[in-house]
Amino acid sequence: MEKKMTASQKKKMLTGTLIAVALVAALILFIIFGTAGGKRWQKNLQSSVNNGLNREILVYNADGSIIYEKTGKFDINYGDGRIEYIDAETGLKTNIYIGYNATVIVNELD
Repeated sequence: MEKKMTASQKKKMLTGTLIAVALVAALILFIIFGTAGGKRWQKNLQSSVNNGLNREILVYNADGSIIYEKTGKFDINYGDGRIEYIDAETGLKTNIYIGYNATVIVNELD
């Protein structure tokens, strides 16, 4: 035979559920807004939604001379020894292969 919950038990259960939901929401907000990883996630989302961010790309050779420079709105991926970016204005994709003696700096301008 099932026991029915009393009004007091229902109230306690609802209160406990609301507290748990509030704690989870607070934790999520802290992770998103209070940590470096959360800020990176925000920037990645902003870049995806806005078709890139205003950036400059600088490639230096071993003696410190700039061998490539580009400014614009880009969405950038990095991996496998290269930087891949898509220019938001032209839609063209560019790959920069990074050698052992090259340094690539990507600065956000906004």
